[in-house]
Amino acid sequence: MKNEASKRISVVNAILLTAVSLLSIAAIALPSAHAASPLLPADQCDAEAGSEHDLQRNMAFRPVATEDIRIGIALSACREAYNQGSGPRQTFELARVLHAAGQRGQAMAMLEKAVEGNHAVAMVNYAVMIGERGDHASEFALYQKAAATGNILAAYNLGVAYRDGVGTAANGKLAAQWFERASVARDNLGAFNLAVMLDEGTQIPEDDQRAARFYKLAADRGNVDAMVNLGLMLENGEGMVADAAAATEMFKKAAEKGDAFAQSKIAPPQIDTATTASIEPSEQANLVLPKAGRVK
Repeated sequence: MKNEASKRISVVNAILLTAVSLLSIAAIALPSAHAASPLLPADQCDAEAGSEHDLQRNMAFRPVATEDIRIGIALSACREAYNQGSGPRQTFELARVLHAAGQRGQAMAMLEKAVEGNHAVAMVNYAVMIGERGDHASEFALYQKAAATGNILAAYNLGVAYRDGVGTAANGKLAAQWFERASVARDNLGAFNLAVMLDEGTQIPEDDQRAARFYKLAADRGNVDAMVNLGLMLENGEGMVADAAAATEMFKKAAEKGDAFAQSKIAPPQIDTATTASIEPSEQANLVLPKAGRVK
């Protein structure tokens, strides 16, 4: 009896050990519920289509450049988020993906809905599209509304509108103010366009020193045209003491980025000295690129 009882106990223990082992294996094989759960559609949309220009984006995810949008994944996530009643941010992101996919009509419809939700960067993009259709008054009004929220892209576009008289009377002073506001927010185009206005002196007073400063800001942020124009100012001594070495360095930076004019400045074509000698000194001065010939 004792041996039989012991056998029964051993069998029970073996069964228990087997059960525990199976449960342990199952626990290892199955991931936790948290790890297995995918992102919610709204979060997936944010992760796949957030724009660097969108100050209202989900900062938990890195912004995605237009050319890097994975259209299939992003479109699926953003459509699902929209169908689930997500907010204007995901509606804008859906519009962004649709536009990248070449579906401009649907993109514009989604942008309009995002604008109704007061999404700033959607206002800017929608303004551009209605401006292309000729409604410049509404375009300008949307730039104003979006710029009031602090959106950098809107500030820059508002500067362009005031400079060129798009949907409003041209106003150089206000254009310069909005370009400077965009520049303060580290926008290279805002800095460059303000520098051009100061360099030209047609809509606001000419100021070579300030022009050079804003060209440098734009150049430091990678703007190639600013590198070229700053190089010319350094070469000619405009707003500063002429510095041929610094000018050459600036041209080299622009040349490295593929600018043809800058490349010609650091490796000028061979000149026929006999022909050059026959050119009057007053005519030789015309070989220097004047301000009017600069990149705008």
